[in-house]
Amino acid sequence: MKFDNKAFHKWEDETHIPEKIMTMVNAIAKQVGCDEVAEETINLYNRDNQVIGFAKGFSLTHCTSSYADGPSPDYSKEMAMWLKGLNFVVENSHGDNGMDCSTNWQDTYWTHEFIYKPTEVYEERFIICEDKDYIE
Repeated sequence: MKFDNKAFHKWEDETHIPEKIMTMVNAIAKQVGCDEVAEETINLYNRDNQVIGFAKGFSLTHCTSSYADGPSPDYSKEMAMWLKGLNFVVENSHGDNGMDCSTNWQDTYWTHEFIYKPTEVYEERFIICEDKDYIE
C-alpha cells in the first residue's frame, strides 16, 4: 500500500472552509483579542497518536504563562461553544499548562485545533493498494 500524494494534494487544494464562515470566525476571534485565523489542514489522530485522517480548520493559541506579561485570556471554551453551531469541533489540544522548570522558565502556550466537520476525510481515501499487498 502507498499513500496517493497526488489525490491528497488535490483534496487539499480543492477543499476549503466556506468564505462566509471564515469571515464569521475571524470577526469573533477579533472580538476576543485573537489574531486573524487562517485555514490550514489539520491532522486527525487515533489513540496511538497515528494520523488517521485530515480536515480543514484552524488553530488558536493563547499564552498560559509569561514571566514578563502574564497569561493571555483563554477563550477556547467560549469559542468552542460558539463554533459548534458552525460545524466545528475541537480535534487536538497541545501545549504546556504553565511555566515551570521543564520549560526552562520560558513563556508557555496552549493550542486548540478546530476542524470544520464537513471537510473531514480519512486516510483510506488516499491509500492505493497494490498487487503485492494481497497475500495468496
